[in-house]
Amino acid sequence: MTFRLLVTDDLSAEAVSLLKSQDDIDFDVVKGLTPAQLAEEIVGYHGLIVRSSAKATAEVIAAADQLKVIGRAGVGVDNIDMTAASERGIIVMNTPGANTVATAEHTMALLLALCRHVPQAAASLKAGRWDRKLYKGVEMRGKTIGIVGLGRIGRRVARRCRSFGMDVICFDPYLSDERAHELRIERVAMDELLERSDFITLHAALTPKTRGLIGKEALAKMKPGARIINAARGGLINEEALIEALESGVIAGAALDVLTQEPADPNNPLLHMDNVVVTPHLAASTLEAQREVGMQVAQQVVDALHGVDFRNAINMPIVDGRVLKELRPYLGMAEQLGSLQSQLALDTITKVEVSIEGDEIDSHIKPITVAILKGLLEPVPTGSVNYVNAPHVAMERGIIVAQTAGLHTTDYPNIISCRVEWDGGHRVVAASLFSHDEPRIVDVDGFRVDVIPEGTILVTESHDEPGFIGKVGTILGELDVNIATWRTGRSGPGERALSFISVDSDVPDEIIAQLAETDPIERITKVRL
Repeated sequence: MTFRLLVTDDLSAEAVSLLKSQDDIDFDVVKGLTPAQLAEEIVGYHGLIVRSSAKATAEVIAAADQLKVIGRAGVGVDNIDMTAASERGIIVMNTPGANTVATAEHTMALLLALCRHVPQAAASLKAGRWDRKLYKGVEMRGKTIGIVGLGRIGRRVARRCRSFGMDVICFDPYLSDERAHELRIERVAMDELLERSDFITLHAALTPKTRGLIGKEALAKMKPGARIINAARGGLINEEALIEALESGVIAGAALDVLTQEPADPNNPLLHMDNVVVTPHLAASTLEAQREVGMQVAQQVVDALHGVDFRNAINMPIVDGRVLKELRPYLGMAEQLGSLQSQLALDTITKVEVSIEGDEIDSHIKPITVAILKGLLEPVPTGSVNYVNAPHVAMERGIIVAQTAGLHTTDYPNIISCRVEWDGGHRVVAASLFSHDEPRIVDVDGFRVDVIPEGTILVTESHDEPGFIGKVGTILGELDVNIATWRTGRSGPGERALSFISVDSDVPDEIIAQLAETDPIERITKVRL
């Protein structure tokens, strides 16, 4: 198969060479597309590579009839509709490490330029003036810098600020106090950061919760004379509130590499204020970063299309190719487990509880749960279900999902258990992997069984009575249907019995109905795995 790939921005020469070297990849570079134009262009493409200019909106994704993966050459994915992509089963991946150093260094350049009025002084001197007294600066040594968001870039900025003799505090709701202590950074609440910081630098992702994070209220809480730096995303700052605070002297200055509207509106007041340093989204624009980000995104998209690795995938539960390879037998078994539950359920499933135990799988509850959901939902004719959109499909269908790792069992070294509920009933099925690659259904509602989950299987619930096997065997034999294996679990002699009858060929529905009328069968279900 040949994959078609659309690239909407320039890539490094090395990245282009990499794509050209792939025998099964045809790629086109089409730049400057509006969302409407991209929606028209994307038809027929299997992969899409974007930077920050092109926007993969919900309309674009809806028009993408063949799209499997979107690669973002950079960190932020706010120009991609993640919900729409996930619902369509499209993998979205970024390149978080490629421009980390470049962005951290540019943040420091903005900070230094803001402290010493570098661009203003340079422009004045080039205009023929010698305004030494006009551009008196401030030192960084001994000042407090507040970092909002202590990810890869934030941590590097923190190290560089400490080398300048600054005190570093941070706000990051996902950072533990122990980790902050290891990094020699004081973790504080957002309000305290605003009140204590001489400088504030933003390194948070742009989400609905962080949009307008620095607005009128936040600016009013900042220390008088404080300065703010933003090399992350323009939407983190309410620009109208920032302009007002700069004009009134509430804060002393700002250094911005990003704006809410890009390319910038020439009439934006921030471009013309003496106490503002601005650059045109240059943080990642170094030769090294551009080369690395292009190579990374190109290789990641190629590997994803080939199905060999999904590193840096944002909306997929497995992003490491090595882990995927090790887990693949368990994931396949989990899909079979989910499919079995779906086919055996007596009504619409409303809740799924997944429990796992074993050294090989204890830390992988999320991908195993997704695999069960994929298997459970695939028999339903609602379109394609995969590892990206399975949780979304479950949510849309109102299915509650619960997960537990480390359940107690001594019977099997690694076991996956799935309990499903429907109106008025429930069923628990457990599976284990024998010899690392042989899946087995080992328990169904307390009935111990040993079933290979593949092919066509007749599942019967009955009383344990003599002659039962002979009756069923006779009916199937008259149809020339060969029984491959017969596995039965029972609560005791003469009591309840559950049988899994694997057959070598399909059994017509009318024969299933005939078997259902045969004593001592109470219920029979044909499943395909």
